[in-house]
Amino acid sequence: GFDVPRPARAILTFYGAVHFAHPFWTQPLPHVRAKLPPLDESFINRVYEQTPVPTSSAVSLEGQSEAGLSKGPDFSRPRDAFAFTQIADGRVLEACYPGHGGDFGAIDPVENVREGFPPTWIVHGAADRMVPIEVSRVLLERLREKGVECGMTEVPGEDHTFAMGMQVGSRTWELQREGFDFLERVIARDL
Repeated sequence: GFDVPRPARAILTFYGAVHFAHPFWTQPLPHVRAKLPPLDESFINRVYEQTPVPTSSAVSLEGQSEAGLSKGPDFSRPRDAFAFTQIADGRVLEACYPGHGGDFGAIDPVENVREGFPPTWIVHGAADRMVPIEVSRVLLERLREKGVECGMTEVPGEDHTFAMGMQVGSRTWELQREGFDFLERVIARDL
């Protein structure tokens, strides 16, 4: 959360979800919708009936999977069907923060940057189709306005969650390392 007694010493964010007032967050994503099978709304809504609330799945947007299972969503699971339908239809914010009425002050880093905010470095793929790079640029601008030590690495040609497929020593690897180098400098200085 924000305004906590012991804030993080530094932040490194990769292609983070921020600036929720941006119109992108309520726009459908046709490239995601195209990958979905036909799904019945009553099946999708079974996610609300599951007890306990499902907290695991075979898939994440980062491409991680449960041990031994194939990567990719399992649309026979209401949780996977629900999550990807919300993303495809531009309803993620409403699903995660219902009744927000356009007020994202409690959850949006862009709206919570203040003087004294932790040093922050942003890494974002320039070709990201899941979280547009523009939202990270707005965060960077806000950080600078408030005098926060910050920076941003834009990784050319990379889409969302590129970190999962990086090759050690590649250009992408070297570029994203700027964020880790930043963390090392901040932490070493503050010891």
